[in-house]
Amino acid sequence: MNGQTGSQSESLAPVTDGDRALVAWLHMDAELRPARPGWAYGSLAGLLLGVGRLFAPAPWPGGGLPPGEPGRCFIESIMWATGSGGELVYVEGWAWDVAYPVEHAWCSAADGTVRDLTWPRPGASYLGVPVVPEAASALMGRHGGPLLHANGMPGPAALEWMRDGVPAELLADVGRPVPAVV
Repeated sequence: MNGQTGSQSESLAPVTDGDRALVAWLHMDAELRPARPGWAYGSLAGLLLGVGRLFAPAPWPGGGLPPGEPGRCFIESIMWATGSGGELVYVEGWAWDVAYPVEHAWCSAADGTVRDLTWPRPGASYLGVPVVPEAASALMGRHGGPLLHANGMPGPAALEWMRDGVPAELLADVGRPVPAVV
């Protein structure tokens, strides 16, 4: 999926109330954190607003419960993405749960539809960085955990990306661009 262009219907999908809430929350967070001289992004929120994408929430295919174990979204999602034969992309970022945003990981189909392996009910909005599964797996192995999140702080990969930017070859072209103004 890396380098492929998303469909026109994907780019024209409406911004939902959940998307607006999540994007506004990230803008507020980014504004509270000072810019770091020489860094590409001053915060994790800035990174997500800069290279992240919005994804379409959806129930688990077939109407059943997702097969993943709650609380293990990062490992469940990378395992499914790498084992999907190119059908799924690993995405890490934030999802709007019932009342607030949560650090989260999920898979995305080529059309930007969320395949959330661990939440029985889809979130209201998903905004994350879509990473080619093999690259995500290698980075997670090297850093010993998720790409963006480390106990409420930016993880090692996130810090590298905040400083230097995200290498284009790591990004998968799925999801919808984050609107500048919501």
